[in-house]
Amino acid sequence: MSSAPTSAAPGGPASTLPAPGDTGPIDPAPRIDRDAPAWMEAIGRVGLVAYGLVHLGIAVLAVRIAMIGERDQHADPRGAIELVAAGGGFLGRWLLAAAAIALVAFAAWQLRAAAVGFRWARDEERWRKRLGAAAKAIGVLSVAYLAAEFATRLQGRRNAFQMTVNEVFAHPAGRWLVGAVGLFAIGMFFSMSYTGIRATFMGDLVPEKLPGHRRTLTLVTGSVGNLTRAVTFGVVGVCTAYAAWDDAPQRIGGVDVALRTIAAHTLGATMFVVAAVGFAAYCVYCVIDAYARHP
Repeated sequence: MSSAPTSAAPGGPASTLPAPGDTGPIDPAPRIDRDAPAWMEAIGRVGLVAYGLVHLGIAVLAVRIAMIGERDQHADPRGAIELVAAGGGFLGRWLLAAAAIALVAFAAWQLRAAAVGFRWARDEERWRKRLGAAAKAIGVLSVAYLAAEFATRLQGRRNAFQMTVNEVFAHPAGRWLVGAVGLFAIGMFFSMSYTGIRATFMGDLVPEKLPGHRRTLTLVTGSVGNLTRAVTFGVVGVCTAYAAWDDAPQRIGGVDVALRTIAAHTLGATMFVVAAVGFAAYCVYCVIDAYARHP
């Protein structure tokens, strides 16, 4: 009686091929070299959890806006950081400072991945993942800046963003730059939608760490979270592109403006609750991602 044939990857152990009719997973876990220092990876994983908690804060704010109608609240990263700064006192400052350091470490980890990572993936998939890692690094660095600003000032300058936008529009090439940012955000909508629908994010995780229901939870929260973020990015991109076209810097906004725009044209306040579910799901996915992500 013959045994099942095996194959061996260069430098790695042999893996058993599936028997006829076996529908289980057959691909071995992707193997990549650990280029980033261990300390950076460890702090980066903490930063990924912090990034998820920012999205949980956005979810909380979205529910408060929907249920209580707090017009002075903003369902965006700055609003989420304001929650910690306002409720944590002196401890809140240290928490935000620690979060800023962890987020910077995670951004550095992602930039390393954008440059040399995902070597286990196919060529076309590798470059898409590297682009996504670079975009995530930029987003995480912006949140790290906000956290550092609140940690050192105990208050953020919400009008600083609009002042910066006005300065950019005043530059001769400013509208073109803003338009390019809008188109990039629209491109991220398509990329993140693909990620959420095809669940390609599962390829970044170690399968052995996600048995049974844990894998199902990862699939659901990752897909819902990425699709929620994709829609938000798409609306931000469209609003930004139109603002550049019409020379209207006051129309440019972030997540909060995107959610209010979607709510005004769809389900109203209920839309904030739907968005809150999506952002909370992304928080859960970030925690799982920090635990199971390939080094």
